[in-house]
Amino acid sequence: MKVSRLLDGLSIISFDLDVDFEADVKDISYDSRDLKRKAPFFAYRGAKVDSHSFAKEAYEQSKAPFVVAERQIEGVPTVVVENGRKAMALACRNLFGRPDEEMVKVGVTGTNGKTTTTYIIESIMKKAGHNPVRIGTTGVSFMGKSVDLDSTTPSTYDYYKTLRMAADAGCNSMVMEVSSHALDQDRIYGTVFDIGVFTNLTGDHLDYHKTMDEYYAAKSRLFTPEYSKIGVINTDHEYGKKMAKESQVDRVTFGVGSKTDISAEEIWFGLDGIKATLTCPAGRIQIHSKLVGLHNLENLLSAASACIMLGIDSQCIREGIEEMVNVPGRLEKFKKDNGAFIFVDYAHTDDALINVLSALENFKEHRLICVFGCGGDRDRSKRPRMAKAAERHADIVVVTSDNPRTEDPQQIFGDILEGFQNAENVILTPDRRHAIQQAVGMAEPNDIVLIAGKGHEDYMIIGKDKIHFDDREEVKKCLEGQGC
Repeated sequence: MKVSRLLDGLSIISFDLDVDFEADVKDISYDSRDLKRKAPFFAYRGAKVDSHSFAKEAYEQSKAPFVVAERQIEGVPTVVVENGRKAMALACRNLFGRPDEEMVKVGVTGTNGKTTTTYIIESIMKKAGHNPVRIGTTGVSFMGKSVDLDSTTPSTYDYYKTLRMAADAGCNSMVMEVSSHALDQDRIYGTVFDIGVFTNLTGDHLDYHKTMDEYYAAKSRLFTPEYSKIGVINTDHEYGKKMAKESQVDRVTFGVGSKTDISAEEIWFGLDGIKATLTCPAGRIQIHSKLVGLHNLENLLSAASACIMLGIDSQCIREGIEEMVNVPGRLEKFKKDNGAFIFVDYAHTDDALINVLSALENFKEHRLICVFGCGGDRDRSKRPRMAKAAERHADIVVVTSDNPRTEDPQQIFGDILEGFQNAENVILTPDRRHAIQQAVGMAEPNDIVLIAGKGHEDYMIIGKDKIHFDDREEVKKCLEGQGC
């Protein structure tokens, strides 16, 4: 690829005459620990590191033809751009042949519900004859292939590389989770979604964004012409109402309990799923889902609303919803021989925990037992809030570990216990395996057990070590008599 094509569309302020725009390049370098020879190095101010400080060394070590940066690098042929992150994103998009242009695209943002919503949309898209690629917390999936990711939304380079792989494999549509970090860091800049979906906004990631206003501002970027053509927004909550008012693109609203463009009537909830009639200007769609709880009805509305706006017909929406059995680690259901139900869920914020516990509380015939912990080196403010949520809705609470990372577990437990009014009633079991064994073991007939926080994750991070650990595997061992 010629340099001129690689840099097409970048906001270039100036460039050295030594930069040959007709030269050929094969790749891009952006990490000083992984330099590729004869590939231009892109420097920008990251969340923790400013790679401008490595630009000259990268140029000299890798024999890069030039550097793209936000300022002139002394002694180095430099293309100076207005915004290094956006320049990097557009260059990656060009490098991989703008694969996003070959697909119908839906981006889903919000604190909770993103993963489930993308799974439902994927199922509906398949019924409509699409070949979708799904990108998010549980990884990348397309055409029977799966790829793991280190974050909800991948790095810019990996994002466009993945889209190229999917497009080459025959994918003609894409649905992805769009995190606030990715929006704030312009990781997917260049992609304009046909539909942007907003699920909700509650306290999370305040270790990064610092305030709810900053968190909201990052999410709201999806509803600007830079990122979406149409917004599909849940207005059952205050931030959704605010988003709908401030959206810079055309939008439709959806919700369960408010007057919206798309809503639900004739609603039935049970441990076997949800039945409802979705209403919209184009008509009514009767749905029956195996998912459980009010929060999942909101997720179903999110997905159905997005697909309605894509022009997918009601039969495909109905069948896509009915065919999806479960989302990994999202209220994933197990049953004990004595009739007790055990659910594993990813809920790791107070709002998510309230949603899930409230859903299960409605079906409680005896006791509701909740196992949860909080991650280390992350937002400390949500720890006491999660405790309050668990104490309010559960009859028995077991507090345990959840990815302590490099933080002292006693500090984490202390922060959590501050949120309980009656901390003496809480069972503190630091070892997560033992906590799960304890909860499943004590479950009596008609009890419901919720094991929250990790969901689909199959690892535990202790210190800087990542070890294998899967809540679902531990539950199965208990039910098979290996641990309880």
